[in-house]
This record gives sequence, C-alpha cells and structure tokens, in this order.
Amino acid sequence: MGNTTSGGRGRRRAWARTASVGAVVLVAGLVPGTGTGVAVDEGAVPVEADFGYRCALPGGEHPAEVRVSATLPRQVAAGRPVRPADVRVEVSLPAPAVAELAGRGAATASGAVRLTGRVAQGDDTAELPWSRLVAPDAALPARGPLTVRGAGPVPTVTASSGGDLTFSTGPVALDLLLRKGDDTPTAPPGLTVTCEPEPDQDLAIGRVAVLPVPGGRPRPPAVEEPGAPGVPGQGGGQDGADGGQDGPASGTPGQGAGKGPGRPAGRADDCVEAPPVAQDPVPSHGYLAGYANVLKLGSALFIKDPGLMKVNMAKATQTYQCPRDDGLVFTMYSDATFDHQGKPQLPPVPSTFLTFGFMPTTAVAELTLDAPMEIATGSYFSPDGQFSEVTEGTAKLWIRLRDVKVNGTPLDVGPACRTARPVELTLTGRGSYDAEGRPHGYTVVTGGPLTGAAVIPEFSGCGVTEDLDPLFTASLSGSGNYTKMTQGVLCSPGQPEFCPDPPKPKPER
Repeated sequence: MGNTTSGGRGRRRAWARTASVGAVVLVAGLVPGTGTGVAVDEGAVPVEADFGYRCALPGGEHPAEVRVSATLPRQVAAGRPVRPADVRVEVSLPAPAVAELAGRGAATASGAVRLTGRVAQGDDTAELPWSRLVAPDAALPARGPLTVRGAGPVPTVTASSGGDLTFSTGPVALDLLLRKGDDTPTAPPGLTVTCEPEPDQDLAIGRVAVLPVPGGRPRPPAVEEPGAPGVPGQGGGQDGADGGQDGPASGTPGQGAGKGPGRPAGRADDCVEAPPVAQDPVPSHGYLAGYANVLKLGSALFIKDPGLMKVNMAKATQTYQCPRDDGLVFTMYSDATFDHQGKPQLPPVPSTFLTFGFMPTTAVAELTLDAPMEIATGSYFSPDGQFSEVTEGTAKLWIRLRDVKVNGTPLDVGPACRTARPVELTLTGRGSYDAEGRPHGYTVVTGGPLTGAAVIPEFSGCGVTEDLDPLFTASLSGSGNYTKMTQGVLCSPGQPEFCPDPPKPKPER
C-alpha cells in the first residue's frame, strides 16, 4: 500500500486496512430504482381504442371487448424516452363468462391485467410489455358483463431516429383473484384468463411523432422498464435514489474514468495501475438493519431484527499512481455473507401489505444470498489530509415467501415460492476521515447508511394445487424499489473495543 513517514497518514491507512467491509449493506434489497426518465416535448393527447377479443376460460372461449386508453406526447425529439401516462386496459367479459366465474363460488374478482403489445417505427418493431396493471376489486354482476379494469405504470420507449412511433395492442391476460361473498378466497383462489385479438382489425392504439436530430443513428425502438438503467445519452434511467448511480460530489473517488470506485478524477491513461495483490483477509463482523421498499405495494419491508454479517476484509488490494496532488489511490476488495442459524440469510421478515391495494395479506419473506457479496472500497488521500471512501457492495439475493395468509385465511404457496432468479442489488456508501481520524458519513469501519435500488424478478414455484406465480408477480415484481440499510460499527482489528459483540444499529428511514 506504499510507505509513509506521516503519523496521521499512517493512522489513516490503518483505518483503511479494516475498511473494506462497505457495501456489505447489500442486505435486504428486496427491491427497485425510481426514476422514470419520461421526456415530452410539446403537450400530450389522450388516445382510446376499442378492440374485439376472444377470451379462454376453463369452460370455453367467449367474445370480449377490450378498451385501451393512455396519454401520449404529441411529439418528441429522437433519443428522448417516452412513457405513456394514465394507461388503462379494460376487459369486458360477457354474461356467460361471468356465470362461469360465479359457478366457481366467486362474488368478486380482482388481480392484474397484462397486455403484450408492439411498438413500431417503420420496419423496426419491439415488444411492448404492459404487464403490471393492477385491477381493483369488482363485484360480479347478477346479469350482464363484468369489466376488469387494469391501470399502472408502463415502460419507456426510446426512438433513436425520426419517424412515427406506433403503439399497438396484442394478447391480454387477466390474473384474477376470486373471492366469495364472505371475502374468503375461492378454492382454488386464482384463475388466469387469456385473450387474443380477433383477426382482421387495426390494432393501433396511438402514434407519436419523433423529430429527427442531427447525428442520430437509426436503431430499433428501445423499450425499458421503469427504474432500469437508461440508454447512454438518451436521458433515461434512475434518479438520485438509485443507490449511487448518480455521480459523487466533486473531489470524491469514482468521479472520473476508470473501473472501480477508487479511481481518481482525470483521464484513466494518466494513471499507472498495478494488478490486484491478494492478501490474507481480515475477519470482521457486525450488524445491519433497515428498510426495503416494494414500490408496487406502496410499502416497505422493515428489517427490524439486525442481521449478522461476516466479512473477509481486504482479501486483495489494487493501487493506482496518478500525476495529481491526491497521492496514492487504492481499491480494497472484500466479500461478506449473512449468518442466521447457520444459513447465509437475514432473519425472516414478517410483512403485512395490501395485495392489489385492498386485500390484507401477511407473509414471511426470507432473504438469502446466492453467493458471498463482493465489496469494493475506493480510497484516496487529499492534500488537506482527508481520507475519503466510496464503497460499493454487489450481491445476488433470493426472496422466498412462506406462511402466506389472505384475509387471515392460509394460502398454500408450497415450499419453493420464490423469485425465479436472484435479485441483483448494489448498495453504496460514501464518507471520509478527517485529518484527526474522525469519521464522517459512511465508512466501512464505523458503519452508517447505504442506499441502492433493485428490480424484483417474477416469482416461480408458488402454489400446490394451482399456479400462483402470476398473482405474486403482478403484486410484487418490478423496479423502483429503493433500499436504505444502516450498518453498525464492526468488530475488527481496527475496532477492538467493539468486540466480540458490536452494537446493533438503529435503522434510518
């Protein structure tokens, strides 16, 4: 890590050795990035179109009417992402279909509407997944049709060149949760109804004029989920709540070109980069707790019981020598895991929420690491004697649901109801030590807040006698889930006064 004759600088490097625990925070990132990146140039217009469909129920096919409405911009410049606003998809099922639902014991129906449409510009097309439209509770009529109304946010669409963008409808699916007159679920409680457009009809919903810009390169339209990273140079992506995707403040590591959080400002080719050097890791441990939003539920998981994390700090170090007054810049690599009753998970999290915005549902969420989280802490010394850190922790995390109850009635989801793939989450902490060795903000040794965002994948393996995956996917999966974890001080060689039992942190909202 280099030699030094300065006592203050040597003390700061001693702190740095125990510092790589950082992004250990990864934690409960059960979930989404919030930004929408919607850009509209001049005004907006409502559009509405009616289509003929045929919907398949277990008892047979039925004709249905589908109305799609939204607000679209009049025009946008090429490269500007656009998301239709006020999107609604209404499916009107005829009386015979309603009678079939009533024959299953249903008095009300709710759930989600999924429309898989297309967006086209000239000969280029892309799938348009309007898959997270929530349908509130609707009573089955004694006679006549039942209208299932879905509404919610939809992905952005970005065109890189001029020409009209055309939005078109396509297959529709209704993921229905059926309840009896006493508000208890039917048996089985879930039903998926698939609907296909009738042939020989214009499927266009509406059009947006895209104005060409100088230097634009033609590419197919890009469809992007809310909160996902933006297309470079196109103005999409997350805002400052995305857990560190915004640039650090002036003078902090990670500001300029380079691969890790420890790279200094300035051109990467101005620096001499040494290869990472493996070293004996420093075992440390501490606790973390916090909040993980589930955007679609309008609520959060409260990781109230702090989870124990075990950290292998400083398993490798990489240095960079740059022609700046900042001196030696280095990145320290570590890894960490959780430990709850011998398993790599946080303590189970009981949760209560309103499924589809109205039905009380309780469940226990288990958050388990797929592999140890990887941690990188970038550090540098500034001329005023300050030692700054930017820590990023990246992990893959499974979310499993168990002990589910709807309106107090147990819902048998089986032993393997979990996300179809791990949640990928990066949490970031920023802080520094002053010339006197006092910590400010987040440091890996003394802890503090870490923030990030994640996308909850679809669910798989839910249900025993029926497939409940669509219900959990519709009510939980998606992006825009902001996470804020609070890490406590670590028990480490740099903090022996906090060993063997470091304090448990109080989560920050």
